[in-house]
Amino acid sequence: MEDLDKKIFNYLLYLGFIPNKCGFNYILELISRCISGEEIFPLKYYGYEIISKKYNKRADTVEKDVQNAISAAWLKGDVDVLYYEFGETIDMKKGKPSNKQFIMTAVNSIKSRINI
Repeated sequence: MEDLDKKIFNYLLYLGFIPNKCGFNYILELISRCISGEEIFPLKYYGYEIISKKYNKRADTVEKDVQNAISAAWLKGDVDVLYYEFGETIDMKKGKPSNKQFIMTAVNSIKSRINI
């Protein structure tokens, strides 16, 4: 695992993500690609399509797996850590950030931690 991916992996673990969920790998890859300068937004037209082709899945399946991974982290993760990192991005109706908000916030947080 290359250095950037290892940092993203550890960051996701810190947030309470479960590595054996397929959405975990999709999120890791989306964040890595974004930090590396690849265009992934809008997710529906770029990010999910890139991941779906690589893993031979449908784009809507990738989207749902990402949502499920985020939901699981919000259920099992440390609430204080999650609110510290994502407080202003949380959708009050859903109780968690959207996929886009999560990835954008995570990218910014990781960039600031590794000084990019």
